Amino acid sequence: MRIIVYLPFVVSALLGLAIPRFGRRLAPATATRLLVGAGAACAASSVLALVFLASTYLGQVPLVASFGDWSVGLFEALDPVPRPAAQLALLALAVVGALAVRTAARQALALRRVSRTCRRASAASGGLVVVDDPVPHAYAVPGGFGDPGRVVVTTGILRALGAEERRVLLAHERAHLRHRHHLYRTVAAVAAALNPLLASLPRAVEYTTERWADERAAEEVGDRKVAARAIVKAALAGGERQRRAGLAALAFGHGDVLPRVNHLLTAPPRRRPLTAAVLIVAVAACLVATNESRADTESLFEEAETTPPVVHVVAGRRHAGAVEAPALHGGPRGRDGRPGPKPGPDGVVDRFPVLSGRGEAGW
Repeated sequence: MRIIVYLPFVVSALLGLAIPRFGRRLAPATATRLLVGAGAACAASSVLALVFLASTYLGQVPLVASFGDWSVGLFEALDPVPRPAAQLALLALAVVGALAVRTAARQALALRRVSRTCRRASAASGGLVVVDDPVPHAYAVPGGFGDPGRVVVTTGILRALGAEERRVLLAHERAHLRHRHHLYRTVAAVAAALNPLLASLPRAVEYTTERWADERAAEEVGDRKVAARAIVKAALAGGERQRRAGLAALAFGHGDVLPRVNHLLTAPPRRRPLTAAVLIVAVAACLVATNESRADTESLFEEAETTPPVVHVVAGRRHAGAVEAPALHGGPRGRDGRPGPKPGPDGVVDRFPVLSGRGEAGW
């Protein structure tokens, strides 16, 4: 197996360091899609690399080899991966798998908890749920198939904001639901669990989705300053307390408030094709490395197989992988000149193993 199997880990480490910078430089919608896509590709590639490395250890276990057609001794001689590295890959695979399952379960439980809160409250038109609570809260609860979701606000946050600022609040939360931001955040969290080198990905995607919703709210209201003021007021009214309570992932008044306000007070974000190209190249490198490692692993197991190939000898015709037998005096002849066995009804004379290097095949 070639050293290219380790390339996904190198790319993941570099990407993990650059993720916050990419999140700040790219337009929020583009940053979210590219970061989540690149993170998912790196996570999947690194998991497959661990599978390929671990398979080189499992292939040398006699019990596992007994279910296959390869020789343990030949496999060990052909495999250049050190056994400690393969064992470490197997252990890492088990750990990241458990972390990914736990992360996905926590995301599902959090969504279920806020969904219960919505079911206990009455929904007004447009999927808006108003909760009689003096503590300022506002968040979006994603729905299932055919369900657009709900926006939950408390009477405390409605009192803290003016009429235009309330429009910003509702537009912001509806943008979360319309663009399915919870799915991006879930994929980012699971990718970081599968590949700890991408630990900065969930926070970066949280920031880019908040900025994405900010931009959509500013477009709907038509005033970027009003949108910025609404975010500041919501944060001062209790956004940080809301974040510590962990009531929802798609909340309005948290998520790096100061950078979000600074972006709203400047011009809309512009496109940066070169920065986006770097992320695309990273994804391509991981996919190429995964494909090459897969081919190396398959070749390794094929070369270690112990079952000899079978050659069909056919009389009167030639086909791929066959040896033509001369039709003399009713059939082929052996070395002593005596007639050999006659062809059968299907034209097959005989089949014999090729003994590659251990002798010649006779009739």
